[in-house]
Formats: sequence, C-alpha cells, structure tokens
Amino acid sequence: MEAALSSSSSSSSSSALEWPGGFVFDPLDEVLVIHYLHPKATEISYCKCHEVIPERDLYGTEEPWQIWEKMEKANNCIRNKEEMFFFTRLKRVSPKSNRCKRSIGKGCWKGDGKSSDIFYCIDQNERKRIGVKKTYHYENNNVKTDKSKSNDDDDNNRCRWILHEISLDESLLQHAKEIW
Repeated sequence: MEAALSSSSSSSSSSALEWPGGFVFDPLDEVLVIHYLHPKATEISYCKCHEVIPERDLYGTEEPWQIWEKMEKANNCIRNKEEMFFFTRLKRVSPKSNRCKRSIGKGCWKGDGKSSDIFYCIDQNERKRIGVKKTYHYENNNVKTDKSKSNDDDDNNRCRWILHEISLDESLLQHAKEIW
C-alpha cells in the first residue's frame, strides 16, 4: 500500500536521489496506483518503485514524528514540502478479518470515515476503478487518558499528523503477492 505521511511541521532537506533541478514529486493518485502501487504489489520485475518510494512500517512501534525524523536524516525519501511517500504492508486484525490494525507507536490512525475512489480513464466514455484513498489522523492514546503528564513528545502531539492511504481496488488484488 502506498501512503503519504504529512504533518503541519515543515521539512527542508535535499534528496539523496539525483533528480533534475526543479523536480517535484507530486503525482496524481491515479499515477501512484498505476506506476507505483500496482507494480509493487504484483512484484513486476521491471518496477523500480523502491528506488523512488521507500518501505516503512506505518503501523508499528515508532511514532509518526520518529519516522519523519529518521527519513529526513536518511535523506533518501522524496519530499513534496510537507509530505513523504511510503509503501507499507497492511496488518490484519486476525487472519480471517477484513479489518486492518491502525495502531502506531503509543497511538493510532483514526479514520475520518470518508473514502474516495481512484479511477483510470480508459476513454472519454469509460472509467475503471483502480483504487481507494482514505484519510487518517494520528491520535495519541496517552494524551487522551492522562493530560496532566508532561513528556518529551508533547511538541509532536500538538502537531497534526495525517496519513493518506491508497490501496488497490479488489479487482487488481488477484495478482498481488501481499496486501499493501
């Protein structure tokens, strides 16, 4: 699954990848699905997706700002001002469940309940659904339960962390090796 992690804090550093001057990675959702996510999920051999969009666990033990800081220091992630793009594997709540875990660090990604379909225009009269985009925001579980505590993460908790999750349409998943 391709996902973009963004925050209200700005980042400014150069990419280690060598791109022409003025290059900005700002793909349409349709382009992300067709040229990056689908080839990655189906393990197409010519796909160089990992050279452009790295893999990160966005549903693991690290906080969003820790991922952001590590990627800034590693300097190998394409940035578009306040966004970073990652591939991440979905983790099911249980093997038989369709629901996915949304925990990250000491918090979770909370959905806004909306999703938007991503279409590919076959011609002027026909469109095919190729993906879905959902938006989540980070909620720190510790902030909810104990507001009297002061910790090192306070500044990052005040920051609004947003996750735009793009996933393949089910019709394209039949050839996928794993769920991204």
